[in-house]
Amino acid sequence: MTPPVTEYLSPLRLRWILLTTQRQEVRFLYWPPRRPAGHRRIRMFDREGYDIGTLVWMVCDDCRVGSINKISITIEHQRQRIGRRLIRRALADGPGYTWQTTGQSPEAKQFFPALEKETGVAFPRTAGPASTWPHRRATGRPHQAAALGRSWSGESDTSRPRSSA
Repeated sequence: MTPPVTEYLSPLRLRWILLTTQRQEVRFLYWPPRRPAGHRRIRMFDREGYDIGTLVWMVCDDCRVGSINKISITIEHQRQRIGRRLIRRALADGPGYTWQTTGQSPEAKQFFPALEKETGVAFPRTAGPASTWPHRRATGRPHQAAALGRSWSGESDTSRPRSSA
């Protein structure tokens, strides 16, 4: 059976990633932001190339704020410390920054408080980033990402992914 080809990833590149990471249970692909305060994304795939999860986050260096916009992991791969690994990766982009997260599932309502205890970083739930980022409160103007016509969901961010181990 041929593994599924993910969006923005050619079949040849997917085969190369699968070949070079064949001993890994989970493969991580990173999409860097197209703009300084743009969305960053990590997609995860199992050994066969099937999508098992994603993390989407933003960091604004001007505001010194980071936002975890989405984290999802298939049920079969939860409770294997993958989520913690993803969040730690996001935190590395904004050490010492104030972090937040958007609406949370029942699982996330347990996950983020446990992560707060481990990392010492608070993850308050917010109504939405546009109204809560310091840049908007201080200037009354939309954040750079919104000013550039970017949707907060990041669906239009199609920058080329990079594989990471």
